[in-house]
Amino acid sequence: ATGPISIAQYMKEVLTSSLSGYYMVGDVFGRQGDFVTSPEISQIFGELMGIWFMTQWQSQGKPDKIQVIELGPGRGTLLYDMLNAMTNFNDCFRSICEVHLIEVSPKLREIQYQKLCSSSRSTFDGLKFFWHDTFNEIPDKWSMIIAHEFFDALPIHLFERASNGWREVMVDIDDTNNSLYNFRLIVAPGPTKASIAFTGSIAYEKFKIGDRIEISPDSMKISKQIAKHIKGNGGTSLIIDYGQDFIQGNTLRAIKRHEFVHPLSDPGQADLSADVNFRYLKESVADLVDVYGPVTQSKFLQSLGIKARLLMLLKNALPAKRKDLISSTERLVHPSAMGEIYKVLAFVPKGSLEVPVAFEKSND
Repeated sequence: ATGPISIAQYMKEVLTSSLSGYYMVGDVFGRQGDFVTSPEISQIFGELMGIWFMTQWQSQGKPDKIQVIELGPGRGTLLYDMLNAMTNFNDCFRSICEVHLIEVSPKLREIQYQKLCSSSRSTFDGLKFFWHDTFNEIPDKWSMIIAHEFFDALPIHLFERASNGWREVMVDIDDTNNSLYNFRLIVAPGPTKASIAFTGSIAYEKFKIGDRIEISPDSMKISKQIAKHIKGNGGTSLIIDYGQDFIQGNTLRAIKRHEFVHPLSDPGQADLSADVNFRYLKESVADLVDVYGPVTQSKFLQSLGIKARLLMLLKNALPAKRKDLISSTERLVHPSAMGEIYKVLAFVPKGSLEVPVAFEKSND
């Protein structure tokens, strides 16, 4: 109706439209869905996240009233395994008074409620669970904050270097006879509001004509909200996602039934995501918190003892289950699977004396 739209607008409409957004219509996770996440592969993943947060609770003086927050909780599997692991550390678990889930999808909220709060689940009796649309609604309290495969789904703007400045790549209707998807990508002929607002600090001369870069303003906004919360209330956060520690271009992808498809094909029926620029997240919060990482998922999980935990589970597992336990753990840490492409970033309060477990002192 109004001409070409930004890729950010396209992603928002495709993923979270109240009428037909991809995340709004049902369960898209797991082997029966379109993709499988680390928590769905092995319970060990969530358990080790719980252990890591427990070490931070200890190093920050064992506060007695805390809350757990997850952004984009999926099926609730990660949160369930995290909390379940914490029940083995009574002092820490008893300190948790609230659990907050940031989730815009009504369907996924229902699935999360059944996983965490249904009458058949007595494990977490005494915990109060709350759902929110945005991080702004989170109350002030010492917090354990986790965002797993959340930032990759946040909208991006795509820009291309032209001879006379950065130009935004837009989504346009394609009604030609040879159109495959009825949509096409075009380069805006002149500056857009986004290209003016978000490319001013990018070193233009370092890129060749035709090079493309992705910027996610929403990622910077939410990472700052998390950092301000930690600065004001104490706590810690983990961001786990796939991406790199530098700016990239052309990483927008779509996945449907565990296969890559064209991002402009079948909108609303496939997941859209893009690599996270961890450098961008770090720079956005450097004045608010101490930042550690990113480290690879492989290094993070091995530092927390994933092999030892696997051996414990194998001792009590039935023979038919052992092969699955080994293969799922291997998938989490192997470089050719999820071990290298997935990265982990941590925020802790400024001036924290102890380097968080699995990280090294930053030289940035």
